[in-house]
Amino acid sequence: MKLPIIINEAGKIYIEAVPQLAWGKGKECTFIGALEAALSVSATPHTYENMMGWSGLAFRVRWYHGDTGRRWCPSSPVGESPEEVDLLRKAIGWELPIESWIDEPHPAMADYAATIAQEIRAGRPVLTYEPQLNVAAVFGFENEGRILLLRDYMSDEPQSRIPIDKIGPFLCFLGNHTEALHPHEAFVRGINQGVENWHRSHAPTKAGRYWLGRAALLKWREDLQNSDSMDTELRKLLFFVSWWAFDSLADSRTAADRFLRRNAEYFHGSQHSHLLQAAELYNEEARMLRSTLADKQAFLGPWTGKAFEHWSPATRLREIGVLNQVLALETEAVGQLENMLDAAAAPLSSASGSLAS
Repeated sequence: MKLPIIINEAGKIYIEAVPQLAWGKGKECTFIGALEAALSVSATPHTYENMMGWSGLAFRVRWYHGDTGRRWCPSSPVGESPEEVDLLRKAIGWELPIESWIDEPHPAMADYAATIAQEIRAGRPVLTYEPQLNVAAVFGFENEGRILLLRDYMSDEPQSRIPIDKIGPFLCFLGNHTEALHPHEAFVRGINQGVENWHRSHAPTKAGRYWLGRAALLKWREDLQNSDSMDTELRKLLFFVSWWAFDSLADSRTAADRFLRRNAEYFHGSQHSHLLQAAELYNEEARMLRSTLADKQAFLGPWTGKAFEHWSPATRLREIGVLNQVLALETEAVGQLENMLDAAAAPLSSASGSLAS
């Protein structure tokens, strides 16, 4: 069994070999990327694309509308939401206990210093928000947990040293490990969740609602269509959130294609055929989304070298056209997933007793 290696260098204690995190590596969902890094030093590592698929995130479109406070929110595409985490718990067998106080009063993060230090000493990385609220992996500490060592998306350095009171109000521990679902069942559950989300319309929150699936794309498109009538500050928020949701969509559909192809061989007959057809549609969509970002003519953002002042009505019109293409491809891909689920149950391939991990 693989065991983590704990290094103690004059009071600096850390888990060896936790990989670095970075943007532009095909792992833009920071919760899943950080969780993959944390599990890589455990006895049960799992790939980014499989956890994106098992959680349903590979197939999800989500778009937030606030009734009070912010109209749009960068949380639209994030992965650390209760439903997705619950699917992951079952799929990977880790408890993943979470403490989260977003937009709520919370205890001093320093109150968790001893607990985090205990987890690191036990060889279990901890997930948290770095100061800009992207999920990072805590892999070490100094001064009994008052200084945390992070692998995070926002730093080009090999590690970030952050005082514990500077991290965001979110902690996810690995917890205990129990028997995981058979990967076949986890695979089908993830697809079921993806199909359900496509038809679901919306999920309420305290301050608004998350639109999902087809409804999310329609609301997103409608907001772009109405943006000319908005004041500048509101349009700036839409500019950023729209780019971030689009970038995340490109990443998730790349994961969907890989997830389906990675596991399709374990299904037979029409199920196998429908999975491959869905994978091809998601591949086509992902290539179109990545090409749009690379062309820097629509969905402008920090990595395009363009800013809000470049977001012209003509640019928004191009973005509406791209979302129309997304809607068409998503509709067809989800139809193939529904056909797969409707097909007669097929046994696992005799060549293997489990799906890829």
